[in-house]
Amino acid sequence: MELAANWQALDWWKLQAAYTYLQIQLHIDRDSECTLAEKTEGESPHHQISFRSSMELFRDLEFDLWVRYADNLPSQDIGSYITFDARLGWRPHKDIELSIVGQNLLDSDHPEFQTEILDTPLTEVERSVYGKITWQF
Repeated sequence: MELAANWQALDWWKLQAAYTYLQIQLHIDRDSECTLAEKTEGESPHHQISFRSSMELFRDLEFDLWVRYADNLPSQDIGSYITFDARLGWRPHKDIELSIVGQNLLDSDHPEFQTEILDTPLTEVERSVYGKITWQF
């Protein structure tokens, strides 16, 4: 189930919220030798929440904030986490945008996924800040 809402708070400010509930129930036949099916139930978060604020501060300057919550993944022993992203974009010309983006600003890193099929280390998402140039033609 997913619920989403958009609200144009002001001409220059848009708010978005979303909630997702995911419940996976897998059951195998008694004769099956599959050992992974029921464990798969705990590999996706049951709850996810997202809040986004998009502001057009001036005609050519945008500022976006995004907060996300993801529930724990019990079968992978990964806890819930909250991320916070920010973006400042400037459009000096209608076809060009320069932006600076910060992702995962609340933590230096956090785990999101771990596979048990291959012997690989835990996948962690690190804090990042980057600049971006977009040219549309």
